[in-house]
Amino acid sequence: MRNPLPILSNFFGKKKDSIEIPPAAADELENAIILAMIYISKNMDSEGKFVYQNNLNPKKKYSGKSYGTLRHAGTLYSMYLCERLLGKNALYNKRLLGSEYLIKTYIRKVGKDRYALLSQPLKDENVIYATSGGAGLALCALSNLLPENKVPKHILEKLANFIIFMQTPKGDFWPSYLVTKKEKSNLQAARFYPGEACLGLLYLYEVDKRQEWLDAAKKGLFRLAEKAAEAGGANIKFDHWGMLATQKLFATPDNAMNSPQRALMRAFVERNVKAIIAKQNLNTRDEKFGSFTINRSLCGNATNMEGLIAAYQCIEDKVLKQKLAYSLKAGVEFLVKRQVKTGVYEGGIPASPDWDKPDAKNIDKEIRIDYVQHTMSAWIAYKSLSD
Repeated sequence: MRNPLPILSNFFGKKKDSIEIPPAAADELENAIILAMIYISKNMDSEGKFVYQNNLNPKKKYSGKSYGTLRHAGTLYSMYLCERLLGKNALYNKRLLGSEYLIKTYIRKVGKDRYALLSQPLKDENVIYATSGGAGLALCALSNLLPENKVPKHILEKLANFIIFMQTPKGDFWPSYLVTKKEKSNLQAARFYPGEACLGLLYLYEVDKRQEWLDAAKKGLFRLAEKAAEAGGANIKFDHWGMLATQKLFATPDNAMNSPQRALMRAFVERNVKAIIAKQNLNTRDEKFGSFTINRSLCGNATNMEGLIAAYQCIEDKVLKQKLAYSLKAGVEFLVKRQVKTGVYEGGIPASPDWDKPDAKNIDKEIRIDYVQHTMSAWIAYKSLSD
């Protein structure tokens, strides 16, 4: 049986949120991050577009017609985290190329003083739409380029204007905007969009100190927290982008939150954490130790880890923080073991943790760029807690 004590010893180490990673585990994690970076680098073409899908079955081919613009932006964001959190700049030039491709191909004017990140047309309908979450992810990916003058400031401002346009007086966000009909819509809704939108506004505020960006992000996050409180712990659905945005808000020095607002957001984080870690497999004799019982996919497990690592930096309850530290260690260990380590697609993250089983199907063996992105983002954030 694994001994949980090594990761809990020296718990309050060299910094407030430091986590002790044993040397062998640290080496495995470093190697996993490097392989993921190699995969992303190898799977971008000369124009800056990612290879969206691959398959470990060499007979399985993809047309290349399917492409997730939100996932393109999310992958650029994970590439930036390599630089921001780990100081690894190997992907910088390709990140610039991918950013240029995103801007020229998918960011379009959708109204006066508003730009949006276009999504693919809906199946069987000639409907072009944009999402509030997509604009947020575009800001996460591109805002950091402003200090280097690598992105026009007006593009960032107009993406943020779109997010604010999509926000309701209470702080909720319309999920979609039908570009051809020029109307807000509940079509293509996703619970992650509010967190993505708020995170993007906070990244923009970091480099462009306009109060409206911060105010809209706070309004959106306070609304998320209020709705979670109304739903109650038993009914809450884990919101990893909400956790990332909350951690970003706490890390913003001039966030101007008062005590009740900080308490509201910490309660939001704790509700999310308690709900999800109760669904983690912590049976040390099980080959899926560290995985979450509600997620069959490796990507689902990775997004949980992203959110939990962000949450760890917001929690003050020492007992819950200890439990979460063990949860993080177990979850990271599970993901590291399931990465493809050799071959043409080394560094890839397939759909299923059972991708290498004899009865695995093509869908289990599929590697999508966002599977790699989310997993690498989780590993980077976890490693940064030990540095």
